[in-house]
Amino acid sequence: MIDKIKTHYLLIILLFIAIALFLFYAKIQPQLNHDFSALFDANKYLDVYHYFRGNESTYKIPFPFHTRIFVPWLASLMPFNDPVDNFMAVNFIFMVLSIVSIYFLWIRLGISHEFIVTGFFWLLVHWVGIIRLNIFDPITADVPLYFFHALLIGFIIRKRFYWLLVLAPLATLQKESFVGLMVITFITSLYVFRKKTISKMDLTLVFTAMILSIGAKTLANNIFPPVEEGKNSMMILLFHARETFLNPFRLLRWLIGVFTAFGPLLILANWYKIKNKKIFSGNEYLIMLSLTSLGFALLGGGDFARLAFLGFPFIMTWILTSLYHVRGFLFRIAFIMGIPLMKLFRNIPDPAVTGWDRFYNFYPEFANPVIVLLWFGYGVLCVFAFRTIHKKLSMLP
Repeated sequence: MIDKIKTHYLLIILLFIAIALFLFYAKIQPQLNHDFSALFDANKYLDVYHYFRGNESTYKIPFPFHTRIFVPWLASLMPFNDPVDNFMAVNFIFMVLSIVSIYFLWIRLGISHEFIVTGFFWLLVHWVGIIRLNIFDPITADVPLYFFHALLIGFIIRKRFYWLLVLAPLATLQKESFVGLMVITFITSLYVFRKKTISKMDLTLVFTAMILSIGAKTLANNIFPPVEEGKNSMMILLFHARETFLNPFRLLRWLIGVFTAFGPLLILANWYKIKNKKIFSGNEYLIMLSLTSLGFALLGGGDFARLAFLGFPFIMTWILTSLYHVRGFLFRIAFIMGIPLMKLFRNIPDPAVTGWDRFYNFYPEFANPVIVLLWFGYGVLCVFAFRTIHKKLSMLP
């Protein structure tokens, strides 16, 4: 036992830091006043919570929130009287579980301690990360996604495909986007199977897990039908695709949202891969699940940074593994250039207090077009900085 603690001392330190940050931000970050607007997602999750708590006798939840029952149900089992405290408790539990699962995923992949610390700093301190945004808006179903996403890629990398039979339906009841991830996982498995790197049994297990995920979604939809009929996830994706086609500036907002979520580290990883003609090299599942998460960010709603960041276990893992051979100085420069995106010394504004303009301008993807263009210019500056620094480093003996 003592040997295991010594081996994973970094995990113990990270957990202590995460708990301290959670308590710190719970003190200084004002919470969203969800009564200010009926459009806030928190109001729908709160309705589901009250149903499971026994405070409501009828289930009147709109699509797509009607099948996201896992987190509100867990929150309804918590012992506190205030629903906010109960959701905070669920978020805290899954924050800890997410840190543990991501840590062991990265250790399994041989990622260095420096890279691990950098990745967790990004996760724990970024305003759109696992702590700050979910303290500002604690009545949410987002936090367990970090845990489930880490388990998904972890089981795949370790070829423990049989665990997907449990994970897939459970995670689907947390958020329906997991069905899409399972479809992509199966399609990727077909490709990997043709390369003979997984067995027929592995492929069968992935297919079965996908069917169980679809089945869980269908069952939940029948037991807890939405208030209005006729809507489905595909319609939502097509609607946002149409909006993007009609308003191409939305693509730039999406790029800035993704840049906000992963910053210069993502730019550096892509620049390094393209420069060395290795853009499609690496774990096929990690690449496809990362791309799918970025696609969900574009087509799943308007808050691009939040949606993109939910793919952290895929995307940051791809970034860190892609930068394995990058010289340390360049990696550290990329991290330092990303610090302004974290907004370390600013609280997320509550629109009920500050008004909508300040709230929207805090989110680069919602901000005034001038602010969007300024952040785009900063991204371009990062690319030129990497090229210049790399050229200088190459000239050193």
